[in-house]
Amino acid sequence: MLCVAAWRSLISVLALASPVLAPAAVLASELPAPLELSLEQALQLGLERSLALAGSAVLVRQGEAQVGLAQTRFLPKLDLLAVGSYVQVGTSASQVSNLPLIGNLNLNLGANGYAVAQNTFGDLGLSLTFPLIDFGRGPQRQAAQAALAGARAEGSEQQRGSRFAITAAYLDLQVADALLPVWQQALQLSQTLQRDAGAIRRRGLAARIDTLQARTLVERDRAGLSEARSQQQVARSALARLLNLPAEQAVRARDPLLPAQPWPLGLDASLQRALAQRPLLEALAQQRQVQLQRQQEARAQMLPSVGLQLGAGYGGNSLNLPVLSGTAQASLGGVGSATASGSGSGSFSGGFYNWGGFIGLRQPLFDGGVSRESARLAGTLAKLRQLDLDQARQTIVQNVQTWYATHQAAGEQIRAAQAAVQAGEQAVRDAQLRYRAQVAPILEVLIAQRDLQASRSAGAIAIQRWNLSRAGLLREAGSPDPAAEPAAGCSSGRGGCGQRPLVRTAVPGPNG
Repeated sequence: MLCVAAWRSLISVLALASPVLAPAAVLASELPAPLELSLEQALQLGLERSLALAGSAVLVRQGEAQVGLAQTRFLPKLDLLAVGSYVQVGTSASQVSNLPLIGNLNLNLGANGYAVAQNTFGDLGLSLTFPLIDFGRGPQRQAAQAALAGARAEGSEQQRGSRFAITAAYLDLQVADALLPVWQQALQLSQTLQRDAGAIRRRGLAARIDTLQARTLVERDRAGLSEARSQQQVARSALARLLNLPAEQAVRARDPLLPAQPWPLGLDASLQRALAQRPLLEALAQQRQVQLQRQQEARAQMLPSVGLQLGAGYGGNSLNLPVLSGTAQASLGGVGSATASGSGSGSFSGGFYNWGGFIGLRQPLFDGGVSRESARLAGTLAKLRQLDLDQARQTIVQNVQTWYATHQAAGEQIRAAQAAVQAGEQAVRDAQLRYRAQVAPILEVLIAQRDLQASRSAGAIAIQRWNLSRAGLLREAGSPDPAAEPAAGCSSGRGGCGQRPLVRTAVPGPNG
């Protein structure tokens, strides 16, 4: 005891003094405490933090934006139009007419005359455009609505998939936790056998091969225990990744591995429910509808369209003649005129309003085959979505039948494993007594221990298959009774479904 205390003190001093050991000790102390979760808590946390569900929510918002974009083709468009210009012209020509950017300006200059004209123009108006007939906007809106419905269905399907993935990862952790004591018990039995073989050999009643076989069994069980601990760490990491937790956050399963309630529906009812209420089928049907509407939209490109445009505005014009030399007369058609002799200046200004409207008809005659090929492409994609829909139905049928058969077989396997464990425990006790009395070889003990360990492992795996197959049926067919649906693994507290732990639990049959 003194040596142990001295070593601990030495390690503490080294951890404080060494620049290598001290950060490791600080890091270990800063790690967060393991997060112990029930299955319900894991599902709640995982669905809240799921990256896949967050992506599905973004796709729904994208679909809503597409619907809003398609709706804009049914609404009028209002534009504010404004234009302004300024120009200055200096001339000594005897006559200048229709100057650019000034309009109908006439300058009549006499001999040796000179003029400088400065013109300022501005106009402000509103333009209203409204599509009266557009055969392409209806299919575009319906395609966007179908895409939005498909995105929502995909979100529901993703939620089912996320629940199943979290449940499966939790069950993997549960079975890893359950197999750990199985290997520990097997190692204890092996070490007991090794001690018995050594004691018998020291009395000269056993051959050396007995001790060697016992040692081999101990080392194999140690290797199996090490692998079980490794699988437990892997299962914890897999569950933490699905829950989107930080890398340094460890998780543990609170619920023991217990068989859930049996699936309440028969095979026919499960198939009917899976095909009638499956979001995956709804999503694929909506994707097919999107392609059909895009086909109609492509065909509408060659149909006529009619639009109405209304406009109104007010404009003003100001002409300034700062220099007029000689005898000159300047006039701006419709606005005013100015006359000067000798050297002087003049100016005039005016304004006007305008309004009007027109109806335009557009009839495409030839677009190079773009609309025809676009419609052909959309029709082909619609056929592909129909094939995907039919294939998905077949996959759902296969999955339901597989999970249902696995669920029924797992119930029988649990009962068989329970009976095998009870018989195996008695067989190990009898074999140990027979070997100690030297009326049976060590091989009998080895076989009995191997059978017991295999039965215990098979019992844990069978419970996991029972719960996993129920979770698979829940994913395919949905909850048969949402108000009273227990989670797979019976996670309502530490007591599970009110049953006793693992292989001592009586399992109800698949038909209740």
